[in-house]
Amino acid sequence: MFQSGILPCVAATMTFSLKGRNLFRPIVLLVIFVSVTLCSCFAHNNKPEVTVGANSPRISGTDIYGEYVSPGQLDGKVIVLYFWKRSSGGGSLKQLELFFRHNERNNLEILAINDSDSKSDLESYAKNNSITFMMLKDGRSRLVKQFQVLDFPTIFILDRNGIIREKIIGEISIDTLRKLISKQLLIQKT
Repeated sequence: MFQSGILPCVAATMTFSLKGRNLFRPIVLLVIFVSVTLCSCFAHNNKPEVTVGANSPRISGTDIYGEYVSPGQLDGKVIVLYFWKRSSGGGSLKQLELFFRHNERNNLEILAINDSDSKSDLESYAKNNSITFMMLKDGRSRLVKQFQVLDFPTIFILDRNGIIREKIIGEISIDTLRKLISKQLLIQKT
């Protein structure tokens, strides 16, 4: 009873005329047209989904020391992309340093990508934790958008051919992460 009483009331308030013309129908048609147009624009994202087994988007940027990181210098390496914020993911990140030092000669590259903390905070973090792998300040969130990162930390492990082999969203134990990276290093050796 409530629904049947309110609908005619809404329709009556939306039906108004200008010199005898009913404007309700054109307004409804316009609202429907705009809604369909907006839905189709947002539903058709031209970017392919970043998933395991897909080719990784090309990676480039500037590290926290001003050095340019080009896609060419990453070719042929097992790459760990570690998207993080100091408020989430920093603890595990610093635990990767020793692992990185032991495997750097095996063509392992780790890129810690941060889009929220200041460059000076990142420099301080790297210095205080003796981090030697690349840290990128993703100032305009270009890489975050490119990799469709929605939560932090998010970690991607890429094989030497740039194929995404692992995608980890949220916290992961450092031992499990090391095993996943080691698996790619071993697979790529054989």
